[in-house]
Amino acid sequence: MPELNEVVHDGPVAGQSLTAEFGARPWQSPPQYNTLEEALEWYVPRLTNKAFTTELFDIIEMGIPLTTIANSMQLTAVMEGVHSIDIGILVTPIIVEMLAYLADSQDVEYKTGNEEPDDNDTPSEGMVAAALNKLKQEEDKPIPVPGIDSEVTEEEEEPSGLMARRA
Repeated sequence: MPELNEVVHDGPVAGQSLTAEFGARPWQSPPQYNTLEEALEWYVPRLTNKAFTTELFDIIEMGIPLTTIANSMQLTAVMEGVHSIDIGILVTPIIVEMLAYLADSQDVEYKTGNEEPDDNDTPSEGMVAAALNKLKQEEDKPIPVPGIDSEVTEEEEEPSGLMARRA
């Protein structure tokens, strides 16, 4: 029978079962494209694809800034192992310009994401929608009337459970 103080050196490393084999993930391998020019050659056909531009214009019309779209595109490419994060940082402004060109060519209004925030106190459409949703939820609750509802007393529930005091 082995002693309890005996150290086992051939056991698994802590957390080993939670990891994949090294190199099995796209970001653990060398990127497909190593230069900015190669990465642009990969992006241009995707940005000019008819199916992509149709969905792109819908997203732009919803008010999503071009910088957000470009960042999500390049981060996805980094996670897929297309290019490194360094190339992603360099290609992002070019993607933004390409998206702006595509939107201008179809007369679609867009936000670049670099605009100065408005100083007026007008709430955004999202804030208005959230407030209306909250009001709609509160309409279903009864409104307490002073003097009438204060006379009605609710019975206190006795505590129950394992740690409740017994009378």
